[in-house]
Amino acid sequence: MVTQQVEIERKYDVAGQRTPRLKLHKLKNFTVGDPVEHEMSATYYDTADLALAHAKVAVRRRTGGSDDGWHVKYQAGQVRGELHYEPLKTSAQRIPAALRKVLTGLTLGEELTPVATINTHRTVYPVLGEDGQYAELCLDEVSARDERGGVTREWSECEVELTRDDLTQKQARTVFEAVEAVLYAAGAAPSSSVAKIARALGQDGGDSVRVVAPEHAAQAGAPNDAALPERAGSGAVDAASSDGAEGAGGADGVKGSEKKSGKKAKAEKSGKKSKKKTEKKPGKSSDKDSQVPAAAEPEPETESEPTGADVLAAMLARLTEELQRWDFAVRIDAPDSVHQLRVRSRALRAVLQAARGFVTEDVVADLEQRLKGVARVLGDARDQEVARQRLDVLLEAQPSGVVTEQAKQELRAAADQLGVVAGRTVRRELDGAAYLQLVRDLRVLAAGQDITEDAAQLSAKDFAKTVLGAALNRVLVSANAKVPDADVATDVSDMAVEVGRRITLPGLDAMQTAAAFDVVHETRKAAKSARYVSEALGHAHATAGKKRVRAAAVAKDYQDDLGVITDTAVMEEWLARASRSFQRTGKDRYAVGLLHGMELSNLRDGMLEAPEILEDLVEDLCEVLPSED
Repeated sequence: MVTQQVEIERKYDVAGQRTPRLKLHKLKNFTVGDPVEHEMSATYYDTADLALAHAKVAVRRRTGGSDDGWHVKYQAGQVRGELHYEPLKTSAQRIPAALRKVLTGLTLGEELTPVATINTHRTVYPVLGEDGQYAELCLDEVSARDERGGVTREWSECEVELTRDDLTQKQARTVFEAVEAVLYAAGAAPSSSVAKIARALGQDGGDSVRVVAPEHAAQAGAPNDAALPERAGSGAVDAASSDGAEGAGGADGVKGSEKKSGKKAKAEKSGKKSKKKTEKKPGKSSDKDSQVPAAAEPEPETESEPTGADVLAAMLARLTEELQRWDFAVRIDAPDSVHQLRVRSRALRAVLQAARGFVTEDVVADLEQRLKGVARVLGDARDQEVARQRLDVLLEAQPSGVVTEQAKQELRAAADQLGVVAGRTVRRELDGAAYLQLVRDLRVLAAGQDITEDAAQLSAKDFAKTVLGAALNRVLVSANAKVPDADVATDVSDMAVEVGRRITLPGLDAMQTAAAFDVVHETRKAAKSARYVSEALGHAHATAGKKRVRAAAVAKDYQDDLGVITDTAVMEEWLARASRSFQRTGKDRYAVGLLHGMELSNLRDGMLEAPEILEDLVEDLCEVLPSED
């Protein structure tokens, strides 16, 4: 059995070697119940290269306490939560298959082995209000052993976790503020650690963590920088992270180290004050001084400027890691996860398309094709989500009594069922060997393999100009595409065929109408691609110039206008299918027919406006783009 919960908690550090002496009787508006003590032990598992730690996911087997079993602690987007799996009856220490499956996109089939063992003495105080328990205050004395290096670390920490899910934000804030006042008075401070496993592996610590074994490690100090092995592009990825699930270091971490080395180099070059202190007057030097030659002052290290190959590798590494993280989110059915996974797959394809010529041709063509297949499956599921959201908007807009409550329930139930089916299809795709191999191949490319020498010969800035220029040029080409004459054969998408079949535009036949819709659709996709490339370059700290970045922002603005038309087409097609389904099952077709007619009208109006939108897009892009583009 597996259960899932969203965590609402705050953690605090306690410096020194003892647990804090809390004056819990001073809790404002609350009291505490009798404490309960637990002795808990947890063994944490990860791959050899700590893939789970990189993804902010922790897997542990806990014994003792109230939640004995397997736990997966995670952060998906802005949501932090925990999955619980009961131990296997046949072998309590064997990892359940369901747990391994949910991690497949992160581990890619690599074996999970113990990386740390954490023993915790926990004292739990229930925080009580007039109408029952509101939260738990946990005081933990922790001893953690890094199984890889044999280092044992100890620390104390506190945690306040809400135990009710019906609290308002104001009530929750009142609980936290009351407990925090007591904790701060005892010397506690907000925790700098993501999770206990991070400290066990030496990823963070500060004054609150003590190395107690082996003795030589304790005397030398904690080596807090040896925890995570280097992964392809991981430094750039962590530094560039932008959403809630991304790297702990952030861009400030990278820039801070650069500033430090810069100051050091400056001091080495000038060194005036230190020379005044150590210079001796002529004739005053001792024999000892004269016998020891002066050491040559070391030259400050200079880092080589990043090349286009470095930037491309960083872009691919970051997007691939995000793809893997959102893969995990889809598997646990996190909100908006299908959409975000689709965005990453499209962003990877956009970068590869814009960087053609900088990746071996057969490799880039193969990866693009496979990413397109994944995006198609994700696109179907995303279309169901869009249709479900738009359905609510349409139903709420109807005057009272026009659509019966039963008809609303039947439409929503139909949308929900199609969403469930689409979700299963996505998960089957993610479980397939082909998808997992795709992710492995993307990681290989992100490590620099098959990136051409042409990319290495370009500076980061010139590379950024080239790839973003290519992406923006695709927007112009798509927006300027002309509808073919009536007697000219042309290939159009399946959705466009349906649009041409159901609406008519002045002076165009069905195939020309379909082609006109494809112009809108392809231009919107190109605008999205330009946005993805621009954002990926920004995260890799590569600038393509203000004008090109501004042009990408202009394209993004028009992407929304064009999206209204394409989303209406998605909804119109969904309602057409629902109408046929209701006819077969004998359900009332009035409501679906009413909504379908409205969307047909909206789609036709949107297509009539499309030529002007495309013309304005081209004009605005040409106005802001550099003349050489």
